[in-house]
Amino acid sequence: MIYTLHVPVGMVLSLGVAVLMNRDIRGIAFLRTIFFLPSISSFVAVALVWQWMYHPQFGLINYVLSLFGIGRVGWLTDPDLALISVMVLSIWIGIGYQMVIFLAGLQSIPNEMYESALTDGANAWQRFWYITLPLLRPTTFFVLVTSIINSFQVFTLIYVMTEGGPLHSTDVVVFRIFESAWDYLKMGYASAMSWILFIVIVIITWLQFKVFGREVHYR
Repeated sequence: MIYTLHVPVGMVLSLGVAVLMNRDIRGIAFLRTIFFLPSISSFVAVALVWQWMYHPQFGLINYVLSLFGIGRVGWLTDPDLALISVMVLSIWIGIGYQMVIFLAGLQSIPNEMYESALTDGANAWQRFWYITLPLLRPTTFFVLVTSIINSFQVFTLIYVMTEGGPLHSTDVVVFRIFESAWDYLKMGYASAMSWILFIVIVIITWLQFKVFGREVHYR
């Protein structure tokens, strides 16, 4: 459940990037491609690269921090930081995909609405708050539901980078299911956990439709 907390942060960042990328300027297609590339890259390759970047001695992140006099940080070896570090990577991977979805929603909003608001004296923030956000509700709802479902299914990043450690601080549900089934050969236990995970995802998705779905209008 804690791992799911990165979802709203990623959505806000993705929406911000989508707004910035929703411009008709030279080179914008290249920039969109750069942001989207992590989403279609091999998760194993990305995890290995970030594992090196997080390395306490030879990692790029600690090297940059050392230039400012900050000591080595055990991003993946500190139980208090390991899960957060993986969540940061998940956000980075997901921004591109979510950006594309938000871009599709932004480009479906008629320009006439912005022009009318501009004529009435609305500033950029007012146009975003009263036009963009309300009309993006279906898109935002879709991104929210799919992102939360995906957050419960995370496995590759955990398996490659931490293997559930240190001290089980990154021991997410799917990794526990895999470990129970293939390391300890507890197939029945793993199967039961899989069904429980499925039921939890269904309930959470139903609650989202119940709470937020009534505010979404597909017109």
